[in-house]
Amino acid sequence: MMHGMNNFGPISRMLTDWAYSADAIHRRLETRWVKPMKSGDTIQPKGMVKSKRVTKNSRWVLIDVMVRNQTGEKVASGEAMVEFPDDAAA
Repeated sequence: MMHGMNNFGPISRMLTDWAYSADAIHRRLETRWVKPMKSGDTIQPKGMVKSKRVTKNSRWVLIDVMVRNQTGEKVASGEAMVEFPDDAAA
């Protein structure tokens, strides 16, 4: 068995790659490990924007994240927050 933190890296990479290309900042990530991973498992993180919020200096998105293994079983789920700062706030 592998530790659930092995899911954290691919989720963070997915979010950071997406945020960086949009000049945004990955601000928060919370995950829950649903099922153990085994050595040799192939995992795939996915995310879906669940809500948006606009403040005076930024735009924020809340993202549902999930990780599935090679058989489609959910091994982790959670929530992330990404900030899109306004140019004036940068």
